[in-house]
Amino acid sequence: MDVLSNEKYLIARAKESTDPYKAKAWIIAAKTLFPNDFGVQFEAYEIEKNANNFEEAAKCLSYIVMTFHGAHQTPTSLLNEISLMTNALRIPEGCTTPEQEFYVKMFQYISYEVQHQILLLTAAHSNNNLDHCRLILLLLKRFPQAISTHAPRLLETLIQNVAIPSFKEMLFNEAIPLVYNRAPELAPKHVHRLMAVCFEYYLNQMLSDTEDRARTSADCWKKIFEILDFCGKMLKWEPFVLYKKSYSKDVYWQKIIHIYKLDPFQSTESKQILFCATIVFVLALQDYIGYSKLRSKDGITDTDVILVEALKDMPPEVKRRAHEGAVLEIPHILVNAPVSPDAPNCLLACQSCWQLLHSNDVMKADFAQLILCIPQLSGWVQKFLIDLYVCAGQHEETATLLQASTGNTAMSLLENSVRQFALTLVQGPPTVHLFEQMGTVLKHLPHAPPGGHYLENVSLAQTARVLMLMPLTKRAILHYLVQTLIVLLKPKLIEMECSSSLLGNMLVLSQLNWPHESTTVEIIFELIKTRRQFTYLHFTSYVIQAEIIEEFMHLWTHSPDVKLELAMPQQSLATGARRIGTRGADKGVKEDFKLIIRQQVARSNDDIDELLLQFLQQQHVALAQNVFDK
Repeated sequence: MDVLSNEKYLIARAKESTDPYKAKAWIIAAKTLFPNDFGVQFEAYEIEKNANNFEEAAKCLSYIVMTFHGAHQTPTSLLNEISLMTNALRIPEGCTTPEQEFYVKMFQYISYEVQHQILLLTAAHSNNNLDHCRLILLLLKRFPQAISTHAPRLLETLIQNVAIPSFKEMLFNEAIPLVYNRAPELAPKHVHRLMAVCFEYYLNQMLSDTEDRARTSADCWKKIFEILDFCGKMLKWEPFVLYKKSYSKDVYWQKIIHIYKLDPFQSTESKQILFCATIVFVLALQDYIGYSKLRSKDGITDTDVILVEALKDMPPEVKRRAHEGAVLEIPHILVNAPVSPDAPNCLLACQSCWQLLHSNDVMKADFAQLILCIPQLSGWVQKFLIDLYVCAGQHEETATLLQASTGNTAMSLLENSVRQFALTLVQGPPTVHLFEQMGTVLKHLPHAPPGGHYLENVSLAQTARVLMLMPLTKRAILHYLVQTLIVLLKPKLIEMECSSSLLGNMLVLSQLNWPHESTTVEIIFELIKTRRQFTYLHFTSYVIQAEIIEEFMHLWTHSPDVKLELAMPQQSLATGARRIGTRGADKGVKEDFKLIIRQQVARSNDDIDELLLQFLQQQHVALAQNVFDK
């Protein structure tokens, strides 16, 4: 009988024996005679395994792995066995079958060196990349000291297959947390790709969560900044600032400037500048346009906020000249409640990062590639660019973007119409087109969120450019339209020939946000006293402000030479009724005037917003005539 037959004979006798001790004796003899025979050694392992002997089975398997793993072709039975073991090791505790539990317990008796070899052997013979990555992860979890050796290939494989959900989940949920504190050496191109993939992943996660957006946002930004720090360690970058919600955006921007100055060539093609500036840009952009700084909760809907020129008490043509030669700088910005006072700082951070990221063609292209993969950002960027051009007084560019946004779901018809009106207002002297646009705004105004606040410092005396962040609430927009008309009409008060219609319409407009325009009302009454005559037949329809009514009472009582005509006759002219005034032969005129005054006082608590909205809708032609009359 040859050697091979002897091996098979001993193995066969061991298998035939019903007495486990005799079977073990036969196999011990075989192991002694043929220590380098795989079949003998594997049968010895099988006997210990069937006896449920964890420790002895571990010794047998360890010997087999260390003796035969380097063979030209690893035996299939060994590969199958360690595959069963590694599969069992991946199953959560408490979910294993009795057979799988045996493998888990046996593995604990295997030395670290052999465990390492087992996992490497399994990974090397895995049939696909996903299995290979799973096995490498298992290896790294059990042998953290192997991270520097095996993590680079693992990360490369996961990054290359990140479009596949299972690979993406493994990268973010297992691989990155595992290697975060022991950053491996990775080729720069793979680190850059990892940073881009993580940026996209966490932004999409943040933007898709509608239930607890604030908490998700803070968590995602924290992770983005941590990944930036992780990638920076692999590339030996200057450490950046970690995320803190309370930090001003200027903290991040100053750090970017510091890093930029550290580069002896001040290269704006630096990948560190690219990622740091892009991350800070989107962070500031979210706060500026997203849902924390520029959107106010009213319990039902969110309120958009837009940037417009603050109105100034000067002729429009002077305002237009102030814009000529404007540069890409951020002028002073007024904030109206409930907009965050930090909103202008966010806009400034966005503008600073945007300029840096567009300082050369390479940086510009890389930046575009980073943000184009996140569809929701396109609407934000468009709004930011409109506001950026508003800041610079670049009216043609603003108009082009507004035209492009027409019909875009990212911008409502109301927002577009108000922006168009504001743009036309600052482009030159008022035209008929301005009033057409006001009509468009009024048409969309009922769809604006109700409530809100009147605008603060809506019109200013200084000549320097000032911008204003305006919530698109019904009250704020109405106030903006009314104040625009006041600014356009007020210069005409110095003209001695200005009509009573203009004076009356100015009184009506001045009622909104009383007593903001009380000085204007005083000027109007001085003009009435000087002329000793005032006719305004819309008085009973639109004048309800108590102090203005009181002033008319004072005129009637103390200025008998001033003739006031404030209403149409109560009856048809065919009946012989006369126009109601404060002077005349009819003794009933005084009583009629008192009745009118009492009626208007009784209406002093009417909704002034609705009254002014009705006034603008019904008297827009008369208001336009007031503006254009010479």
